[in-house]
Amino acid sequence: MFHLLRGNRAPKFRSALIKKMPYGSTPKGESPQPNASANANTNANTIANTGEQIIHLTSDAMNKMKQINLKYKNSKALKVSVEAGGCSGFQYSFALIDKKNIQEKDLVVYNRECLVVIDKGAAEMLRNSKIDYTNSLIAKKFVLENIQNLSSKCSCGNSFDVKLF
Repeated sequence: MFHLLRGNRAPKFRSALIKKMPYGSTPKGESPQPNASANANTNANTIANTGEQIIHLTSDAMNKMKQINLKYKNSKALKVSVEAGGCSGFQYSFALIDKKNIQEKDLVVYNRECLVVIDKGAAEMLRNSKIDYTNSLIAKKFVLENIQNLSSKCSCGNSFDVKLF
């Protein structure tokens, strides 16, 4: 009975989440925009020259990215994505991408000793947040902390909701 009720409510819940996405994030499963690697260097230079730092990295996150860049000959960037879904409304994820595959929809938000990119549409949601790297018995992973306008966060650690204005 629970699964039957849950199945009937799932489409409404999914559409409600997508309507809550004012930041232009791509829902999970949708295709990203075509590769705009020709513009990647222009985007990186433009954002780097503004001096604006949207996301902060802890020393642990910075050290992990240095290790990754040593291993991959400085060819990787850390991509932070925000999608509709998860336990609380939005979920974030991290991926290592080749620097040459930075797309037009990506915004370079940290360009000091490593490169961090996010979807342009998620910039306001992630402004002043912090990326940390945890190394525990349970997991070794990047985590996102200090998300502004946070209204709730799930105990899973990857799902959150924000106050919409």
